[in-house]
Amino acid sequence: MYCDMPSRMPIRPLAGNLGPSRMRCFVFKLPGCLLLAFAIGCGIRHGHPHEAAPAPVRSSTPGGFLVTSPAFEHGGLLPVEFTGDGDGISPPLEWKEVPEGTRCFALSVWHVPGPGTEKSYWVVYNIPSSIRSLPKAATGIGSPGYNDHKKSDYMPMKSKGPGMKEYHLTLYALSAEPAFTHDHVTRVDLLRSIKDITLAESTLSWKYQR
Repeated sequence: MYCDMPSRMPIRPLAGNLGPSRMRCFVFKLPGCLLLAFAIGCGIRHGHPHEAAPAPVRSSTPGGFLVTSPAFEHGGLLPVEFTGDGDGISPPLEWKEVPEGTRCFALSVWHVPGPGTEKSYWVVYNIPSSIRSLPKAATGIGSPGYNDHKKSDYMPMKSKGPGMKEYHLTLYALSAEPAFTHDHVTRVDLLRSIKDITLAESTLSWKYQR
């Protein structure tokens, strides 16, 4: 789009003097043109904005609490069976070296599609402390939370765009059952509620490309 504007015509910002801690969006009035808005450092994000996710750790207790899957290796390719291109069922899981004092477990499957965004695929909490594994297509174990499609079950990956994508499943060993103010529990709700009751955590990562 081209504008018929004199080459020496000054550009006058209409926005006030915004401090660095505020959203810095400026609007300029250009002669012969519509108002042109530039979002400079506005933090516009695509997807679902969340609090920045911490870097996933294989285990918060090295040599201790660890989640694995008999279906694939950590950092390996996720079998098609567990994706949207296959049966779309949850993968089998196993864990060991549970810390003393664990009252229950919680898990979350998540993905970072871009800076400042997260996508949630599966949330389960109040998994009994006596359990050490989940079968594939697991249901009826613990309390289900809600994924980003607002459904209380496992949402299989349907990777979009070119290139390999990385996904994570984090299992948390908790010293108490998490408390929530409502029933529609999301990943964000879970992370906030378990912040002070997490004894250990372990993350299983995998890759997938359509």
